[in-house]
Amino acid sequence: MTALPLDVAILGAGTAGLSARAEVAKVTDSYLVFDPGPLGTSCARAACMPSKALLHSAHAFHRRDAFEAMGLRGATALEVDAPHVLAKTRALRDHFVSGAIDGMEPWRETHLAPHAAAFDAEGRLCAGGHAYAPRATIIATGSSHALPPGWRDRLGDRLLTSGDVFELADLPGRLAVIGLGPVGLELGQAMARLGVEVVAFDGSPEIGGLTDPELQGELRARLSDEMELVEAEPEPERQENGSVRMTWDGGARDVDCVLAATGRKPNLSGVNLDALGLACTQSGVPELPEGQLNPPGRSVYFAGDSGHGPALLHEASDEGRIAGYCAARGEDATFNRRVPLRLVFCEPQIAVAGGASLDETGRTKLQRGVGGAIRIYADAATARILGAAFLAPEAEHLAHLMAFAIDLEADIPTLLRMPAYHPTHEEALRRALRAALGQCAAHHDRLEAIRCEDSPVDSGTAGPAM
Repeated sequence: MTALPLDVAILGAGTAGLSARAEVAKVTDSYLVFDPGPLGTSCARAACMPSKALLHSAHAFHRRDAFEAMGLRGATALEVDAPHVLAKTRALRDHFVSGAIDGMEPWRETHLAPHAAAFDAEGRLCAGGHAYAPRATIIATGSSHALPPGWRDRLGDRLLTSGDVFELADLPGRLAVIGLGPVGLELGQAMARLGVEVVAFDGSPEIGGLTDPELQGELRARLSDEMELVEAEPEPERQENGSVRMTWDGGARDVDCVLAATGRKPNLSGVNLDALGLACTQSGVPELPEGQLNPPGRSVYFAGDSGHGPALLHEASDEGRIAGYCAARGEDATFNRRVPLRLVFCEPQIAVAGGASLDETGRTKLQRGVGGAIRIYADAATARILGAAFLAPEAEHLAHLMAFAIDLEADIPTLLRMPAYHPTHEEALRRALRAALGQCAAHHDRLEAIRCEDSPVDSGTAGPAM
């Protein structure tokens, strides 16, 4: 079989693959995108977008508890129409998926090969009965759920993944959530707020990506009001009545379904990287230099969940575009990664961008919010900002601000010179910055320090800095 020449082959039409294609198409028309479907990115189909749609309904229903304090009557009459909530979530999900697919329309007929592709023993790329000889290959095949061994066979349809949740016709009465990373926390809290009895398991003392012990304690205290948290790794067993018994050292609980939020693994096993002679890690991901998407001098690029970067949409988009740009030009794909930024959209939100209490701020009181805390990490000698962690309402905005500051290598005095309107959560951020500066040896202008003190007419009491 004669191998057909190609400038660039792109394996996968997810976020990374589509981003790569956009850059490749600026340079050459000799390219193909290989994807057997279903089309539409993981973010749109089963992750970021539908989970936020479900969360929005759950958070909105939960806020009925604050209506009385705002003089709004009738909250006790509100109820959840679970099938309708799920149907509306699917409708939004389908809208976002359609948008991703519609965006492929200008090139789909000519440049999409609806097949999985793999390398053969001769190093050719094979798909749909054809062989190809691409000058460069971008592997952006995404990832899939990493389920505990044997659980699918043991639990059958009682085992759910994040994608399965959105296909439910109704909500279960009782749910076990395994894994309290972003997916487990977001979907677990959404279920709890919609009336599901939730017990959540994680064997790690650190959940939600927070490593600060005081923020971790605050997070657990907040979540424990809505769901049962168990620091253990349970064993499930399906019962004769169809329920599932979760057993761990010290307890047991019967549930209707189990949501496995136990991480994801790259979809590389079917690509046959061995044919290319690439050294891979134990997880199957190729060994790559830090800050590089291809083995030096090799024309095989890895982007998105197929590589080493964080499994986040904005990182996948970055990597895809960089891989596409470099693959089209035959260059090594080296780059400086953005400041790390992670968010969890539970309430309170969790954000890590690389302390002060929000419990008593004026803005939190006005919103009848749950408060939280802020941690600032800085170089003690120079007061340069190194990172921040948030457990707070609307944390995504504060986290972006801090990520920008870290990228600009700003120090605390620089941020303290910025205005903070009242009443906003930025006032609490300023308190945290001020408290962190007090622990630094760096010189700062005394007048500037006085200017950033809290207003004496602030309607909220800040409480002690954390």
